[in-house]
Amino acid sequence: MTLKIIGPYSLIIICWGITWLFLKINVSQMSILWGLSLRFIIAGAVFWLIYFIKNNKVKLTPKIRLVYIVYTLFNYTICYYLTYWGTQYIYSNLGSILYSLSPITIAIMAHFFIPNDKLNQKKIISMIIGFIGTILLLYNGSSFGGEKVFIGICAILLAIVIGCWPTIYIKKQGVKVDSIHLNAVGLSFSGLIILIMAIIFDRESFFLINSNNIFSLLFLAIPGTVVTWGIYIWLLNQLPASQLSYIAFFPPIIAITSGWIFLNETLSMNSLVGAALIIIGGFLINYE
Repeated sequence: MTLKIIGPYSLIIICWGITWLFLKINVSQMSILWGLSLRFIIAGAVFWLIYFIKNNKVKLTPKIRLVYIVYTLFNYTICYYLTYWGTQYIYSNLGSILYSLSPITIAIMAHFFIPNDKLNQKKIISMIIGFIGTILLLYNGSSFGGEKVFIGICAILLAIVIGCWPTIYIKKQGVKVDSIHLNAVGLSFSGLIILIMAIIFDRESFFLINSNNIFSLLFLAIPGTVVTWGIYIWLLNQLPASQLSYIAFFPPIIAITSGWIFLNETLSMNSLVGAALIIIGGFLINYE
C-alpha cells in the first residue's frame, strides 16, 4: 500500500460512503425512476467517453453477450431500483451497513454454483456473526425510519442477493470482460430501460427536477458511479482481489457519520453492535 495507492483507495472509500447520504437526499427530492435513469445515462456517457479515448477493441462472444445482459438487468436495473426504493424508507447509513453483507452473500452463492469455492469453517463462522448482526438490526428496525422501515430493509436485502448474482455468473462462465465497456453498456442500456419506464409511468415527475436536487444527481452520477468504479477498476490491477475487497467494510463508517451530521440519523447501542457484527462478518470471510 504505497502512497500512490493509498490516495485513490481512500478516495473511493469516502465517495462510496458519502454516496449513501446523497442517495437519501435524491430519493426524498426526486422521482426514483427519473433520478436513477438520469444517473445511469450520465455515468454511461462518461464511461463511453473513457472507452473511446482508450481505444479498446472488445469482441462480443455469445458468452460475453449473456454476461452483459445479466449484468445490465440484475446488477443495474433491478438491484439499483430496489436499493433506491428501499432507501426512501430507511436511514441512509443502514443501507451502507446492510451492503456489508455482500461478501457473505457471494460466499453462499459460490458454494452452490462454483465447484472450487466451497464453504469452510471460517466462512460459516463469519456468516453466523453477520447474521446475528442482521437480526439485531431487524430487532431495532423501528428506529431506522418511518412506518415502512421493515419493507425498506427487505428491499435492500433482496437487492443485495440480486446484485451479487452477476458476480457469480461471471465466475461460473469463466470469461474475462472489459470492465469499462461493460459499465458503459450496462449503465447506458439500464438507464434507457428505466427512462422509458419513467416516461410511461411517471411523466409528471420530470418537472420536479430542479436546482435543489440536481447536485445530488450529479454527485451520484460522477463521484458516486464513474469515479468509484473507475478507481476500483484501476486498483484491480494494483492490488490482490482479497485486499481490494476490504473496501466494502469502510464506507459504512463514513455513511454513519455523514448521516448523523447532515440528516440527524442516530443509532442505538444495539444497532451499533449489530452493524459492527455485520462488518466484522464480511471482513472475516475474506481475511487470510
